[in-house]
Amino acid sequence: MKIMVKLTAILMAALMVFNLCLLFVIVAGAEEAIEVPEDVARISEELGQQYSICPETIQAIGWVESRFDPEAENDGCIGIMQVSGKWHKERMERLGVESLKDTEGNMKVAVDYLSELVEDGEDMEAALMRYHGESRIQERLSEGELSEYVDKVLAVSAMLEQRHGK
Repeated sequence: MKIMVKLTAILMAALMVFNLCLLFVIVAGAEEAIEVPEDVARISEELGQQYSICPETIQAIGWVESRFDPEAENDGCIGIMQVSGKWHKERMERLGVESLKDTEGNMKVAVDYLSELVEDGEDMEAALMRYHGESRIQERLSEGELSEYVDKVLAVSAMLEQRHGK
C-alpha cells in the first residue's frame, strides 16, 4: 500500500512538472508570435489606467481567449475577450456598448467585469478564474492550485510586461 501511495505521489509530481514545462514551451514558443494589434494596445492602456488593471493582463486575456479575433464566437461568448451578451446585457447598456464584435466595446465590458471581480475582494488569480467561469475557486486557491487558464494568462502577461520593460 505504501508503495502505491509513493508511486501515486511521484506520478502526480511528474505530471505537474510536465504541465509546467508544456506551458513554458507554449508561451516561450508563442513569444515571437504574439503581436498585440495597435488598437488593442491603445485600448488596453486606456482601460488599464481607468480601471487600475495591468494593460498587459488585459492583452493576455485577449490573446488567450481569441488570439485578438474580434469575430471569435464560442459557446455564446463573443469577440476578443469572449464576453457573453446574455450575462452582461445590463453592463453593455450601462457602458453604451451595442456590439460585442466591436473591439473597444468588447474590451470595455470585459475589463469592467474583471474590475468588479477584483473590487469584490478577489485577487487577480481568483478574479481570472471567475472571469473564465470556473468553479471551486477558493478551494483550489487554498490548495495552491491555479487553473490552466490563469497560468496561461499570467504567463502571457508576464512575457508582455517583460517585452515592455516592466
